[in-house]
Amino acid sequence: MESLEKYIRKNHDSFDSKEPMDGHFDRFQQKMEARKPARKINLFMVAAAAAIAGIILTGTLGLLFNSSYSDIFSKKELTLSSISPELKEAENYYISQINERYSQINTLKKNSSPEVKSEVNKAIIDMSVGYYLLKKDLNNNPKQERIVSAMIQQYQTRIDMLDQILKTLQKVTQNNNQ
Repeated sequence: MESLEKYIRKNHDSFDSKEPMDGHFDRFQQKMEARKPARKINLFMVAAAAAIAGIILTGTLGLLFNSSYSDIFSKKELTLSSISPELKEAENYYISQINERYSQINTLKKNSSPEVKSEVNKAIIDMSVGYYLLKKDLNNNPKQERIVSAMIQQYQTRIDMLDQILKTLQKVTQNNNQ
């Protein structure tokens, strides 16, 4: 690098004598004139877009906080317990049984392999999907006895499947301990 710098300093005068070819400045000027002018921002369009966004935001917030529309936004999901006291008792029983089994499964899962954990989680998610679909149907048709019956059957099926998962996990745990 130093040798290049020495060469340039030594021959400094010969570099300054070179001029660009004839017509260079004219060609450069033509290219500059041919360039598209810089795009101007249309302030009217920006102001209009901001005003529309403000109106939409104000309208949405007004609807959200207006008391006559609050029931639309705060619509609660129906459960079996909201239909009758007997169904509330049944639902509480099934939920407690399911939660107890989830707790046991989580305890046994800790000692399992990642593949087993993944399979158990997948099975639990698959069971939950059916339940949430029935819950959605119940919200749409709260007086349908067949939906209520299907939900109770879904609870019983979930308990049976969780029992099967528990037995399988217990066998896997015993095999790992031996």
